[in-house]
Amino acid sequence: MVTEDKNQGANLRPDNKILIPATIILIGIIACSILFTEPFEQLLKSVYSVFTNTTGTLFLWATLVMMFLSVFFMFSRYGEIKFGEKDEKPEFNNYSWISMMFCSGVAGAVMFWSIVEPLFNLAYPPMFAEPLSREAFEWSMAYVLLHWGPVTWPWYMVSALPICYLYYKRKKPVLRISSTAEPILGEKANRGIGRGIEIIFIIGLMFSNATVMGVSVPIVNHALSAVLGIKPSFTLELVILGISAVIFTASVSLGLKKGIKVLSDANVVIALGLVLFCFVTGPTVFIVDNFTNSMGQMLSNFWGMILWTDPYTKGSFPQDWTIFYALWMASYGPFMGLFIARISRGRTVRQVIALGLAGGIAGSYMIHAVFGGYTLHAQLNGVVDAVDMLKASGGSAALVSVLSTLPAGTFVLIGYCVFSTIFLATSVDSCAYIISCSATTKLVPGTEPTRGHRFYWAAIQAGLALAAITLGGLGPAKVFANFAGALMLVPIAFGIASWFKMTKQDDALVKYCTPDPNKTI
Repeated sequence: MVTEDKNQGANLRPDNKILIPATIILIGIIACSILFTEPFEQLLKSVYSVFTNTTGTLFLWATLVMMFLSVFFMFSRYGEIKFGEKDEKPEFNNYSWISMMFCSGVAGAVMFWSIVEPLFNLAYPPMFAEPLSREAFEWSMAYVLLHWGPVTWPWYMVSALPICYLYYKRKKPVLRISSTAEPILGEKANRGIGRGIEIIFIIGLMFSNATVMGVSVPIVNHALSAVLGIKPSFTLELVILGISAVIFTASVSLGLKKGIKVLSDANVVIALGLVLFCFVTGPTVFIVDNFTNSMGQMLSNFWGMILWTDPYTKGSFPQDWTIFYALWMASYGPFMGLFIARISRGRTVRQVIALGLAGGIAGSYMIHAVFGGYTLHAQLNGVVDAVDMLKASGGSAALVSVLSTLPAGTFVLIGYCVFSTIFLATSVDSCAYIISCSATTKLVPGTEPTRGHRFYWAAIQAGLALAAITLGGLGPAKVFANFAGALMLVPIAFGIASWFKMTKQDDALVKYCTPDPNKTI
């Protein structure tokens, strides 16, 4: 295995001072989850309850800050900063860029939540509405649009900027989160503190992706069981995890352009096909009207929804949903920042934020509007009592019951299984790629971590997914996501502070942002 490229100055050996501590912690968590399932699950639930009730509101304010910063960077003179040489063209076209960004950012979970979250909002509605009431239907999709729009994508876009700047402007020869702390910490960022930040990032990202895998695999389990006429089982979940492993192993072998890019492009086509089929064969007018109504509901009540903490009753909706999403998306922020940085050579700040927000929100809204709208229509008109199914058998069973009511429901379930499996493989592949970048001694633009190093982290991730499946249920998955989000706020805060310091030190507003007098910004 070639570990050093003398021509480009890269050293592709794993940094064992990062790899070994992170591995020990993750293996310990996997072992506790599998060997001591019930006590470990109770411990997680206790920590989750205390954490969300005492510190959750902080993340609502942090989400608002990320929204403000994304708008500020897009429309200010910072927007002119280009990540690459002055005349350099983007490495990937807009379609591939959005596809890779979207598939890595939402993974297979987007299809699950597009059906299951509206049902939860009907069964346990926000804003003191009665279950299954008109008010519950009014709020149901409005909260989905809030969570998968402004709560999600600003975390990703803003987190990418300092990493892009370091990698393409300062030519920092690593693709690491700890590098973003260097302008603040100095040489300490390359020593113990920096490695500590990197270990926090790796563990947090693993937990965040385990949340997705812990949700996605049981869904495919139930969908395949319905198609094959068998009972869902843990054995089938292991088979599904194995198939996913084969796909992401092949993708890891092929690398970024031939692996992740191809899978992402293909999966967007499958997603568009499923969405179009449901839209055309389902209640088209209701879907459009429901989305329009929900968008108006969300926009007119935005501030009350995003900052609602329900301090006067014992309700837990804000903690269970809005705060959960804020933490979960924060947990993906640094990962998406690193991934977006890797694929954004030749783009400006304005292009990264505008294209990322537009593509991400549009894709999320399209999927949620169609499948969420169909779900609400089916429940409202008695096509299926999906809320009762949710309460009795869980989210995966409710999802299958809804999709089965579509015309050619069996083929839809098969398409959904393919879609979710590829989405899952893309997410795992992207995660393994970025973690191996973080744990590589020295990368330079144009180089990639070794194949063996990427395989290593993919295998560890599969083990953590097995732990999440063993624990089972949405409760442990939410705990994983919240824990990951709490960890990630540290590198995100360092990154934002470093962005402002770096641009000031480099006089970037003069070098890269001086507006053309004949151009309107």
